[in-house]
Amino acid sequence: MDLIDSSMPSWVVGRHVVRLERPDLVSVAFRGATSAAEAEKIRDVYIAIGEQVGRFDVLFDASDLVFLEAGARAAWTRGGKVYPLRHVVCFGANFPTRTVIMTVYRAGRLLAPSIFDFHIEFVPTEQEARNRLAVLGRQARHSCAPA
Repeated sequence: MDLIDSSMPSWVVGRHVVRLERPDLVSVAFRGATSAAEAEKIRDVYIAIGEQVGRFDVLFDASDLVFLEAGARAAWTRGGKVYPLRHVVCFGANFPTRTVIMTVYRAGRLLAPSIFDFHIEFVPTEQEARNRLAVLGRQARHSCAPA
């Protein structure tokens, strides 16, 4: 998968869109229900991006996410390559959606903790998500800075 074909590469997976905004930020917008095949494809896109740019943050738009099929939930937690994610900040998710996302995340952390080596949190709006990712990025850079 070549990521350098445009200034802002993107992938359409069903009705969902994954976009590389900058080397350390990927935005993903889920629209409607998510099938197992779509979850696997999005996971493959994440892995391919990580192989080319290293670990990155995810801006996760769940405002139009309707449902994660059981197969999709299982696909996210299946073993394999480590997710190259640092932080995932999700916005627009209603309570049932947040519950499903956190259930999948916690299951992944229990079943494959080395694969789910990232932080996830929820905020109401896209701007708050972007602001939160900026803060998390500064904190990460500060904690890695030599004393």
